[in-house]
Amino acid sequence: MTTKDFLKMQLDDSGHQVDAVFAGLTGDQWDARVVAEAMSPRETAEHLAECYIALQDEAQGRKHDWGTYSAPDKSGEALIANLKAERAKAEELALASDDPGVWAMASSFVALHDAYHVGQMVTLRLTLGDFNPYSIYKGH
Repeated sequence: MTTKDFLKMQLDDSGHQVDAVFAGLTGDQWDARVVAEAMSPRETAEHLAECYIALQDEAQGRKHDWGTYSAPDKSGEALIANLKAERAKAEELALASDDPGVWAMASSFVALHDAYHVGQMVTLRLTLGDFNPYSIYKGH
């Protein structure tokens, strides 16, 4: 297995987890929080999209201005569509590159950062009830 193969596996797995943890959110759940200081699912989806945009910027030599991104439509459905579109662009850029530095950024900005927020979202989903935490894993 090559480094690029391993990165693709990481991106596929974390992408599946992001999809699973957002699946089935309804109405008020988009604004729920485990604690007041935590991000809501709505904020998390917007934040993850910014991370994917940051990878695109940084991989192309531009400095990303963190915290300035605002999704064009903040409805749950639109946020997920936007998140998926930006993630697809970030993945395509990373996997088309032969630069190990870009691969490292993709691992950090996408796969590892996804995992961090998936864990937070699983905790939130469990407090909201009727969520199978094993659904984030392929085959469950």
